[in-house]
Amino acid sequence: MTTLSPKRFDFEPGVLPREAFDYQHLMSMGATKAAAKRIVQEQKRTAIWMSDTYQVNVLDVPCAWGFAMTWLSIKRRDKEAFHDWRELQQIKNAIVGPDREAVEIYPAEARMVDTANQYHLWALPAGKTFPFGFNERMVIGDSTHNAKQRPFEKPGEPE
Repeated sequence: MTTLSPKRFDFEPGVLPREAFDYQHLMSMGATKAAAKRIVQEQKRTAIWMSDTYQVNVLDVPCAWGFAMTWLSIKRRDKEAFHDWRELQQIKNAIVGPDREAVEIYPAEARMVDTANQYHLWALPAGKTFPFGFNERMVIGDSTHNAKQRPFEKPGEPE
């Protein structure tokens, strides 16, 4: 298991590389001209947050419910795959706050986007909740009753 940095949730503003704003570069990677130009416009409105482990691109996007959701595009800076629920929860808390709900979607194949070891969360505006999910908090920090759970990380200690 990889040792994770205790500073992995200490985010600071970051910047995208110049080629992120070059639609011809995006077209060379397979995007259509129209898609490349749309991506460049999105990139201009995107906030970048970096820790020593993660990069999170953050963009408010309109949704069909009549308000904007905050899209968090999350990847490890070393480009390795990860999918740890607690890590994603901590990243969500660090970027948009612990009181906002977010969802990860597993779309129909026709809407799938899978271009990198990157994960996407969509967060509701503050004060809104999804009409599904659990209604009460229940958190277990250790294995018990046939469940396997790792202990919670102590502040300042890597897992």
